[in-house]
Amino acid sequence: MSGKSENIIELKHISKVYSDNGFKAVDDFNLEVKRGEFVTFLGPSGCGKTTTLRMIAGFELPTDGQILLNGEDISQLPANKRPINTVFQRYALFPHMNIYENIAFGLKLKKLPKEEIRKKVKHVLDMVDLEGFEDRKISTLSGGQQQRIAIARALVKKPEVLLLDEPLSNLDAKLRVETREEIRRIQQEVGITTIFVTHDQEEAMSISDRIAVMEKGVVQQFEVPQKMYLNPGNLFVAQFLGTPQINIFDVTVKGGKIMCGDVVLREGCKAADGNYKAGVRPEAFNVSENGILVKATHVRMTGRELQLRVALAKEELRVLVHSDMQVSVGTEFCVTIRDNQIILFDQTGKTVGKY
Repeated sequence: MSGKSENIIELKHISKVYSDNGFKAVDDFNLEVKRGEFVTFLGPSGCGKTTTLRMIAGFELPTDGQILLNGEDISQLPANKRPINTVFQRYALFPHMNIYENIAFGLKLKKLPKEEIRKKVKHVLDMVDLEGFEDRKISTLSGGQQQRIAIARALVKKPEVLLLDEPLSNLDAKLRVETREEIRRIQQEVGITTIFVTHDQEEAMSISDRIAVMEKGVVQQFEVPQKMYLNPGNLFVAQFLGTPQINIFDVTVKGGKIMCGDVVLREGCKAADGNYKAGVRPEAFNVSENGILVKATHVRMTGRELQLRVALAKEELRVLVHSDMQVSVGTEFCVTIRDNQIILFDQTGKTVGKY
């Protein structure tokens, strides 16, 4: 592949329609991935993220559109001709081979000299912190170690792009956190362009340079994690990101006031009068001496924080407060909502503004 532009991968109006049932898995997908970037496709099951990844890999061909690698169209190029390697959910390691043989397999097929293969295998094992494991059987490794071997095998052929399809879903919660940090470390050390698929928003936000949130085959928003969290483009993105989930409730704007029932949440709002959905994150509330009166209906201790549910007008909202606050079910107290933390959505779900 010739030419070195800032964007290594460009997806232009990609669609995938399955001819047997007419199902449109991916719909007019447009995206540019920069060289060395870690991009995540995030969304619920069936949103098209794995199908898109498989089209980049060459395991599926797009019905419409173009996939460019370094500016060249690879849309119809077979998978084995693309300088792209994929690590799957099930790591597809060979159980009858030891670790060295697993990693060296692809290099042997290319008929590289034995000494060159040995050096390359040693190098990638050092990279994934598994040096000295060459003779170990796959069955003796933990899930996290097997994952790192699968990544080492993908990296040893020096692909231009690494694709990771739900690579952590078979691991327990603690190992997931450790392994995702390890994946990010390896990616940054090697500087390889990586596209990662997950349905776990915490996972996506913790390791990605940018995230593409998808729903029903359509990219809803493509942005840096923090910017997307603070400025969701629509109701779907707002609800998909964040734990505990954002509060979504009905409000009315009248004369510059945002009203929840008879309660004034904000004055000086510039949105047109009318009915909206409001989104307020649980951490956006401050406990105060004066403000909006609420009553605790549920209290849950999580360690550093208390997760409360509070009654406000006819709504029940999630509120996070510091764990040293003395509060129990039935306690009444006042809260304010921090500036620019009320997100308004119109009737189509599009973000109108923050107030």
